[in-house]
Amino acid sequence: MTIEVSNNADTALPIEDLVWDLIGSVDAGDVSFSEVADRVEAYQRTHCPVYGRFERYRFLPVEAFKLATVTSFPADRAERVFVSSGTGSQQRSRHYIADSRLYERSVLAGFDRAIAQRFDWQPGDVTILGHLPAYAQESSLVAMVSILIEKRGASGSQLFLEDTSCLDAITRSDASGPVVLFGAAFGLLDLLDVRDWMLPTGSVVIETGGMKTHRREISREALHHRLSSGFGVPRKRVVSEYGMCELLSQCYTDADTIYRTPPWMRHYVVDPTDPTRLCDEGQEGILAFMDLANVHTVSAVLTQDRAVSENGGFRVLGRMAEAELRGCNFLLE
Repeated sequence: MTIEVSNNADTALPIEDLVWDLIGSVDAGDVSFSEVADRVEAYQRTHCPVYGRFERYRFLPVEAFKLATVTSFPADRAERVFVSSGTGSQQRSRHYIADSRLYERSVLAGFDRAIAQRFDWQPGDVTILGHLPAYAQESSLVAMVSILIEKRGASGSQLFLEDTSCLDAITRSDASGPVVLFGAAFGLLDLLDVRDWMLPTGSVVIETGGMKTHRREISREALHHRLSSGFGVPRKRVVSEYGMCELLSQCYTDADTIYRTPPWMRHYVVDPTDPTRLCDEGQEGILAFMDLANVHTVSAVLTQDRAVSENGGFRVLGRMAEAELRGCNFLLE
């Protein structure tokens, strides 16, 4: 299947209102999504100079967020700027946020659908803890977990780094209710290097990727096994979250460990040699997204991850090799 580039710029409502309503809806079918996506894409080609020059391709390589200011509004009007993680002098992506309320809406609605409904929780039912070492305050991941702590967490929910007293208190108290423990994979493994922490019954561990550290690399299967045993939760209660600085929506794995997008987002797997062609289900390619929460920047983003589509969702197979990255980034030249 070949990806068609939309030129339909007609919209009866302000584009922000269309996206806001779609994110707030209980459910959204393909027709509703497709209509809004076409309008968003046309709007962004008109108002984002970087995307406007990207004429023949739908998905903008994620590298563009490092090399240029990718916005569909004046960047100096941004309410905040998310910066990707990195080390040393490494060039980092910058995502300019025009409306923080829209980001919050996406974070909360995505969590409610994928996690709260799955485990039958209401706001305030669980303590949310976030362990995110090596992530700066301007990180979108820190912002996401902070929103969930404030809007969905019980009293005592918090971010923590070296001081593990909050985790220690919860694991030593018989009266503690369930916990949602968010963490980058390497940070969670570092906690388990100190000792095992038996979380209360009904708890969930959500790992946010980062399976390669300065000391080791681990498969997702082995990671989930260690998190399950080390935190005392069933394997079905170890969840993976997929997010990135350049996307304002998140994907979570279901009970079958397949990533699912929320209704205002779609995933695609494209041919590495021809990014206008979609791969068949089960065929390995490059992961791409149409994230309508990115309405003020660019919604159609080509990642640097290898993936396959499966049963309406996707599995991530790892990062692309350097040669593949060079081949993909020719699109920006």
